[in-house]
Amino acid sequence: MEFNGTFLATIVTFILFVILMNKILYAPILNIMEERKTFIDGNYKAAEENNQKALALASEKEEKLSSARESARSEYIDTVDEYKSQRADIVVNAQNSAKEVLDNSRVELENISNDVKHALKGSMTNLANDIVEKVIGYKSEVQGFDEEVVNKVLWEK
Repeated sequence: MEFNGTFLATIVTFILFVILMNKILYAPILNIMEERKTFIDGNYKAAEENNQKALALASEKEEKLSSARESARSEYIDTVDEYKSQRADIVVNAQNSAKEVLDNSRVELENISNDVKHALKGSMTNLANDIVEKVIGYKSEVQGFDEEVVNKVLWEK
């Protein structure tokens, strides 16, 4: 094998071609590939961070929902208990009021009954005389009612 000037020129030309291709073609392609790798890695890290934030927000949301549910349940139970207590108070007040009205009505009825009995006792002689007159046909005076018998008839139950 012979080493002449053509071989040397070919080697120099090849080295210059490799250097030029490296500057013009390979270096920009390698830079683009490096930028793309950096871009993808950055997006991957951002996605991971966003995923962690989303998980934290979801966990926080669940805690707040759980707390809100518990609070609402507690308020509901308190409100129901309060209304039950108020209902019991209203029922007791209504029963007491009804009992009071009933007692007052009984007392008033008893007073009216006693007044009627006293009025009847006072006019008993006149009634007896009127009955005797209607039955036998002439006027006669009835006198001397037995007080015990009258009281027993009027006031005993």
